Amino acid sequence: MDNADFILLAATGLVLLAVAGAAATSRAGAPLLLVFLSLGMLAGVEGPGQIDFHAHDQAYLFGSLALALILFDGGLGTRLRGLRMVLRPALSLATLGILLTAGLTAVAAHFLFGLGWVESLLMGAIVSSTDAAAVLALIGNREMQARQRVVTTLEAESGFNDPVAVILVTACVQVLTTEGAANIAVMAVSIIWALAVGAAVGWFGGRAIALVERRVHLPESLYPIFSVTAAVFLFALAQSISASGFLAAYLAGVSLRSVSAGPAKAATERFSDGLAWLSQIGLFLMLGLLVVPSHAAAVALPAIALALVLIFIARPVTVLLLLLPERFRMNERAFIAWMGLRGAVPIFLGSFPVIAGVENANLYFSTAFAVVLASLVIQGWTAGPVTRLFKVAPPRLAGSRRHAVRAFGIAAGGFVAMAAAMYIGAGILDQRGTVIEAETVGELRQALARSDLEAGIRVERLPGDWPDLPLEERRPLFTDLVLRLIAAENAQIREDRTALRRLIQWEAEGRVLSLSEQAEREQLARSYGGRYDDLDALLTRVDIIPPRLAVAQAALATGWGSSREAIERNALFGQAGGLDGFATLSLSTSDYAQLLNTHPDFSAFRAQRAEMRAGPGPIEAEALAGTLGAYAADGPAYIQQVRAVLDSVPAD
Repeated sequence: MDNADFILLAATGLVLLAVAGAAATSRAGAPLLLVFLSLGMLAGVEGPGQIDFHAHDQAYLFGSLALALILFDGGLGTRLRGLRMVLRPALSLATLGILLTAGLTAVAAHFLFGLGWVESLLMGAIVSSTDAAAVLALIGNREMQARQRVVTTLEAESGFNDPVAVILVTACVQVLTTEGAANIAVMAVSIIWALAVGAAVGWFGGRAIALVERRVHLPESLYPIFSVTAAVFLFALAQSISASGFLAAYLAGVSLRSVSAGPAKAATERFSDGLAWLSQIGLFLMLGLLVVPSHAAAVALPAIALALVLIFIARPVTVLLLLLPERFRMNERAFIAWMGLRGAVPIFLGSFPVIAGVENANLYFSTAFAVVLASLVIQGWTAGPVTRLFKVAPPRLAGSRRHAVRAFGIAAGGFVAMAAAMYIGAGILDQRGTVIEAETVGELRQALARSDLEAGIRVERLPGDWPDLPLEERRPLFTDLVLRLIAAENAQIREDRTALRRLIQWEAEGRVLSLSEQAEREQLARSYGGRYDDLDALLTRVDIIPPRLAVAQAALATGWGSSREAIERNALFGQAGGLDGFATLSLSTSDYAQLLNTHPDFSAFRAQRAEMRAGPGPIEAEALAGTLGAYAADGPAYIQQVRAVLDSVPAD
């Protein structure tokens, strides 16, 4: 089969699956965009489809076209009179609202991800914009028939707010790539230019489209093709002069609707509606293909926390503050606050750092995806019931309370399932070998005997009859156990070190890293507490722990495995491991290795180990023991104890 045939088959097959999936899940109330996004992920590189699509520049082009078509269709559905009534609050939410939301979210990102303030602001700016595709899709839902003024406010906000978010993201990317300070005055002028000129291009362009329709006689089927093509032309024209093409496309639809009439109007609206749906399907399928779920799973916990801050704090605070001077009821303000959906635009903006080659680019993109997923599940799934809960739907549409409770239950269950899947996915990504559960000392001996000393072994807990073991038998068995536990940890560290050295070589060669390679680099920096931009310093952290040193410290901490902490809490190295201790002995060992490789108190340990690594000899436990004074309250005495125990541990 030719490549062209295969591409057509795959593309049309995905669209047909998306339509079928929408029909199959409509009774459950699932947001259609969530269905499309999920199908794209299933077809992607880590799903059954195995389609490896990572062309962010092509995605940017197609995404721009799709969003222009969606916004133009949204404008065609907006009455000019209704837009005039909500113009001030919509503009307020689209300008000051974006800045305030981005700022509040940036504070959360700073603490959740440990980013600098510019990086945190970039993260906040990426996820600050509500999404026209998501909002318009929900507004078209038969359940989502709220009061027209509220709906128009949401619709106009989603059409107006993209310029501010784009300019803010672009400014942050520029600062991070050029190491220069952003000019606030230039940013302000850029925002005003983007809004004013984009609005002018769209408004007068829509009038021009209507004028041509009245003056030029065309077959009826050509009117919608002309109108849609002209709208895309206006979008591209505005973008080419640094104005907002998204706003131009939206207002072109509003303007055209206000003056268009006759067969051309009806044909254009029908054609545009179908084209907008096709654009939404294609856009979210493409975004699903673009996303690598394992990358998002690697940042699952902070990303989900950021989504919750955005949904339950940043968005509500922003909306309630900015709508105070407006003539909205409290229930209407609460509804607008809840309906700040994130969709294609944050993922779209998340591509900006990737295309520009910004440090931590994959972190921004993967977090944007996780935030969008959470927003679609939490806010999208509950959109219909929320209209009734906040009493913004007409009385005739007020459904039963049971239906609303069921929808909220489904949304809560969906979010919990999503969070659990991402959390489990992150755990699977970090799982390093099979964990052995030995019920008896005999089973433990057999497992250790079968294991490879280089590869090591991962053990869940000490056997139940471990306390009955005589000391003379326990000591050699405990030594053998810890040697294999630390060997398993060192095996993973060696893999990480090899990957890091490869990245250092690529950096020296000036190679541009792919998104997956950026993700690997970010993961190493986070895991070992180093800097993304200083790989040589990170290399001093990514190194093995001498096995005999681990045995000596574990023996001192647990009395050769006889302590209550070792038996009941799986704590081998004196670390608490939380209220319930460690889940496994292997996790205790990982925690110990991470402590020595990341904590500031052991910088001398890492420095001396790096010197040994650079020298002709091996990394010796006896020499490194002298750097571990910070491990205990009485440092010098502890060092002497470690050295005394090392004398009884067999050489490597």
